[in-house]
Amino acid sequence: MNTIFRLIGKGILVLLPIIILLWFLSFIFGFIKGFVEIIFNTTANSISATISILIVMVLLLIYAGFLFEKNKEFLLIKVSEFIISKIPGVATIYAVLKDVIKMFSGKGGDNYLGVAYVDLAGNSVIGFITKEEEGYYWVFVPTTPNPTSGILLRVKNDQLQRSDMSVSEGLKKVVSLGIK
Repeated sequence: MNTIFRLIGKGILVLLPIIILLWFLSFIFGFIKGFVEIIFNTTANSISATISILIVMVLLLIYAGFLFEKNKEFLLIKVSEFIISKIPGVATIYAVLKDVIKMFSGKGGDNYLGVAYVDLAGNSVIGFITKEEEGYYWVFVPTTPNPTSGILLRVKNDQLQRSDMSVSEGLKKVVSLGIK
């Protein structure tokens, strides 16, 4: 019985983002459809009206993405993040997803000073230098394939081998299990 509930839970986690996206798009579609019907005093049941509304939806999504890319303090995003941060469980999942997206979009790599190899139990492991102090580096060694967790090491300067790899390349190496 536990297996069934576990599988149902995993099924919900897999389908929930898709369902939320479809619900959100349906909501936007209904909102724009109502707006068009009020402004033009018509019903939007024809194919041309539906296609027009879909085009407007896509343009609005592109515009929202543009605003967010240009201005990270976009009010709608801040309000959405505030609401999500108040939902137990969802807040944690959202924070992890946001960090992963930040890392792969190239924005997260700005926090790292570089990629290095650290000797750990007789093996070289890839790490990301986060801070430099007198005679020491702070190095984050991520777990693979999920780089959002790992260990933080304080390593002497002479025990660290810097890499010419970019942070983005290093993250790809971690996530791809060393393949890329």
